[in-house]
Amino acid sequence: MKRLMSAALLGGAIAMLPHPTPADAIPGGCLREAIDSCNRDFPGNDPYNISIRGYCYAIRSAICSLFD
Repeated sequence: MKRLMSAALLGGAIAMLPHPTPADAIPGGCLREAIDSCNRDFPGNDPYNISIRGYCYAIRSAICSLFD
């Protein structure tokens, strides 16, 4: 019974955490442009391009957050 109550309390606490804003709802076009440019630079479904595109998203979104 203690485990059930602990799990319920923990789940409620996690549900009350603030949710991050989706990329489409962020004001300004820097992040949207970064995503679009990564999609243009690394198109296709090749596993190498997919992983490179993921790093591109991370790097260019970090640049947006630093300089925007």
